[in-house]
Amino acid sequence: MDRPVYAAIVVDDPPINATYWWRLQQHGFGYVPVEGQWGPNWRNLECAPRFRMEDVRGFADYVEEFGIRGKFTLLPRPAGQGRIDQSVNGYSAAELKELLDIVRERIAPRMDITPEVLTHTMALDPETGALLPHSETAWVSHLAGTGQISKLQAYIRHAYQILHNVGLKPRGLTVGGMSDPSGIAKGEMVLDGYHREPLGQALLSVEREFSSDVRTSFMWTGGPPILAGAKERRAPEACYTAKDGARVFAIHSIDDIALCTLHGQADLQKEIDALVSPDLEKGALIADAEAGKILAITLHTQTLNSRNTGQGLQLAREVTRRLKQRYGARLVWKSTLELCTEQGCA
Repeated sequence: MDRPVYAAIVVDDPPINATYWWRLQQHGFGYVPVEGQWGPNWRNLECAPRFRMEDVRGFADYVEEFGIRGKFTLLPRPAGQGRIDQSVNGYSAAELKELLDIVRERIAPRMDITPEVLTHTMALDPETGALLPHSETAWVSHLAGTGQISKLQAYIRHAYQILHNVGLKPRGLTVGGMSDPSGIAKGEMVLDGYHREPLGQALLSVEREFSSDVRTSFMWTGGPPILAGAKERRAPEACYTAKDGARVFAIHSIDDIALCTLHGQADLQKEIDALVSPDLEKGALIADAEAGKILAITLHTQTLNSRNTGQGLQLAREVTRRLKQRYGARLVWKSTLELCTEQGCA
């Protein structure tokens, strides 16, 4: 059987460990951070608050070695700790320059670079730089749900402008799967499928301010597929169509395959084998590939770094090596934008 196996790597949160910063800031605003799934022992991640230079270099090596394509987040104002076009707390000027050089020269040629809106922690006032008492996911959901399109555009525009300032051409938007401790979204979060149309409208209008010929864009909201075809194949699904026919797609991916490595204490062999068995015949990813699903695989800063052990990147490398060994030329890597535009994928 020679059917292609389409694959993409979706990386969220660079250059910060959002698991740590998001909960630290919630705590600072008087909320009680959720401990489930990503949250247990979050304070133990204080020693690994961001992507180290060795993590950035290692990920770029991985991308180049295996011909990886997909989507890579770069936060314009990571955790509200500065601006990547100026300075960011925790990075020296030389480190920030190296990080941006690597993203621009080694990652961006193969992966769509998206903002995960501005901070991927608490929302931020673009004019003052002050953090707001709302999660960014909830804030974006609120703006979209209440029809505040101009404010939503300004929020996205600020992200796009900063990325353009550092020589990147962003595409699409990552919203992030944060909860709503303040309740501002009133139970209607974009990650649950609400308000994707106004969000798509705002995104497309901002993208066209920077590149007027944009016909296709995408968003990653963390929401599940809605349409039958998307559910069956994990394919992108159109969630906004402009009057001139331009479209914005929602893209879908597998939950982070390296979550088990978050604290750097995983049984790597066991976890890798569960994804792709040593004989290449079984495992969760093999089952998906054989079912014709797109292997859109999520990773995060904090799982790649794995509390400064690099376990997550080791897992990703070995899983990718096994997939390549199993499928050979049938394994076809696609950027997220390519998944939305190329025949046979969308």
